[in-house]
Amino acid sequence: MIQVHGSEIYHTVAEKVGSNADLSDLINQLKQTQQQLKHPLLSAKHLNLNVAVFSVNLSFIKQSESDFAGIFINPEITATKAPLVSGLEDELSLPRLTVSIARPKQIEVSFLDEQLKEQKAIFSDLAARWIQHGIEQLNGVSIIDQLNEHRKRSVKAHLKRLEERKIETNYKLQYDN
Repeated sequence: MIQVHGSEIYHTVAEKVGSNADLSDLINQLKQTQQQLKHPLLSAKHLNLNVAVFSVNLSFIKQSESDFAGIFINPEITATKAPLVSGLEDELSLPRLTVSIARPKQIEVSFLDEQLKEQKAIFSDLAARWIQHGIEQLNGVSIIDQLNEHRKRSVKAHLKRLEERKIETNYKLQYDN
């Protein structure tokens, strides 16, 4: 089940993972759930766990020329490179909503990999876009927060329908109430 947008977990900063944490079950659950949902991003927050872990898998994007996949633990963007590029994004916790967001084309990220080894890498294009999306989610920032006031007003009806449980999905949603 995917925790729905509006849940308190999406408005808090995820807890950092300790260097001796056993994340094997969580990582397996992320990968299996992501495989079932065929979505490029799945974070621990989607599973109602407030830890700084997410999975990116670009093979689920039809127009992607990359099959990049990776687990990111305690990720931080250390540098960005212009230009800003607009692109469409969606969010599992906000089903049936797609928005255009401008993001840096290239980023440098420091993170721990699946083996909790420190990594620093440069990502660009779709990988950069979805990694930025994941990091923002871990920091309590949603794609709605990225929108200007006019666009926020235009998605208000969609959010209301989601709150009223009137949006159908091919996956189960978990609500706080």
